[in-house]
Amino acid sequence: MNYDEFSKPLLVEPGIKYFLHETLKQCKVYKEKYNNYLYNTGLFIFFILILGAILLYKYRGKLSTEEMQQKDREKKQYILSKIKNFQDAKRIAHQELITSLPNWDNEYELISRKII
Repeated sequence: MNYDEFSKPLLVEPGIKYFLHETLKQCKVYKEKYNNYLYNTGLFIFFILILGAILLYKYRGKLSTEEMQQKDREKKQYILSKIKNFQDAKRIAHQELITSLPNWDNEYELISRKII
């Protein structure tokens, strides 16, 4: 026997050291599998939620044929009312100025209108 083998004191037996090392390896593998499982499950749930939200938005965003027709009718009514108001204003302005002379407002009339 050699003196060098005995010169270094060993606090742990080689069998126990090997056992603990292999046990820690297995714990690491188990931890990685567990973390991967949680990570993949979380991403899957997130993906399903995003996909569901997009599909729900697309479904709710489309109008039915009746709603589209109603919206078109409302647009037409709005446009026609604006045209009618414009025509009425034009007709009233034309009736006021039969001679097609420009409207002449003097300062006295403006002051008297404001007072009254």
